[in-house]
Amino acid sequence: MYKHISHQTFQEIFQAEKGYNLSDTHISDEMMQFNHPYLKAAHRIITLEGICIIYRNWEMPFPISMFTKHEQPFLKMQFEIEGHSDFVRKTAIASRDVEILHGKHTLLFLPEVDGTLYYPSSRKVLDIVFSTVYFQKLFAHDLSCLGNLGKAIQENQPALIGNQSRIITNPMSKVIQEILNCPYHGIFKKTYIEAKIIELLNLQIDQFFNDRQTYPLSTIKLHKEDVEKLRQIKDLITANPGANYSLMQLAEIAGVNDFKLKKGFKQLFGNTVFGYINDVRMQQSHALLQKGEHSIASISYLMGFKYPHHFAKAFKKKFGYTPKNVRT
Repeated sequence: MYKHISHQTFQEIFQAEKGYNLSDTHISDEMMQFNHPYLKAAHRIITLEGICIIYRNWEMPFPISMFTKHEQPFLKMQFEIEGHSDFVRKTAIASRDVEILHGKHTLLFLPEVDGTLYYPSSRKVLDIVFSTVYFQKLFAHDLSCLGNLGKAIQENQPALIGNQSRIITNPMSKVIQEILNCPYHGIFKKTYIEAKIIELLNLQIDQFFNDRQTYPLSTIKLHKEDVEKLRQIKDLITANPGANYSLMQLAEIAGVNDFKLKKGFKQLFGNTVFGYINDVRMQQSHALLQKGEHSIASISYLMGFKYPHHFAKAFKKKFGYTPKNVRT
């Protein structure tokens, strides 16, 4: 039997007295606590431009329900680390509730919130809420790579990224802990946390898009200019195999978001960005070894390897024999 918490109490929970403040001029980081006969809540709220991170630790003696309503767009990643949440809208999303089970996550968009939340047990949850302006900017104002969710956001329609919540993976759990235990302060704290949020978002989206049931074709729409930009990146890699580019650096050079770069590159060329980098390095190093004008060590450095034995290992994995065998 659910105990219902009034809308007024619900508002109080999210406007609780601040326990202590870890904020500085670049980022807001606050701890809040709330005590109620039905709920003992501890919140940590981290805010930076366009993003609000809320970590909730709720202790509940029995199941509770809450009515909630507001007219602002709601775009968030939700990680139900412990517990279980169920949001029932007055008008359901494609006749479905927003249910997130223990140890699972989702990405959702609601143009407005009007419904009832159900929590059957104590919970620990991480919510990362984006402003739609920030989210659009993050994807270079092109949400087509997000499929139906991207289309829904652009049309201001409610949507979930998949047909059901997915398991929080070990890499996701690691990034969540890194966000909550950031070792930096000031501007470095802001940039670190923002980078980790983008990493977590990529992990989340990648999991959903690799699910054949959610996205059977696992393809994204590539415009003519996207294809041209991806070809330019391919040419750049071919001409500079020794450069240690990150995915973010290549995306910035191309003028696309890193998700479109990663998905679009594989879709267009049949290989991942780093898979292609490795192939180019191995092919060019093999040609240099055959010419015999460079030592194995110098070739390894030219191809971007810090240590020759790392190069030798990658070479053998690719060809089935070592660089020395090419010389003999």
